[in-house]
Amino acid sequence: MFEQVHYSKSMPDVESLMQVWPEEIERLLKDISLPPAKIDLDLKDYVRIVCAILDIPVYSSMCESLHVLFTLYSEFRNNQHFRNNANQQP
Repeated sequence: MFEQVHYSKSMPDVESLMQVWPEEIERLLKDISLPPAKIDLDLKDYVRIVCAILDIPVYSSMCESLHVLFTLYSEFRNNQHFRNNANQQP
């Protein structure tokens, strides 16, 4: 597990971010695509969009938001449930 990190402002914990989304959001995400990495935005704006979609606040410094984002990504990658689902996809 990860060591305790102390943020300068309030950040959601990774466990709360990993909770199941409402069914209507899940259906919507199947019908629309997320912004592609090559979208015509600078990196700061792209990070803000991705964090907003995932309900991660962005304050004046993006470092802490990015830390939460990458911690969340790591948790999903290492989660046995999601690994099994990824292996079952065509």
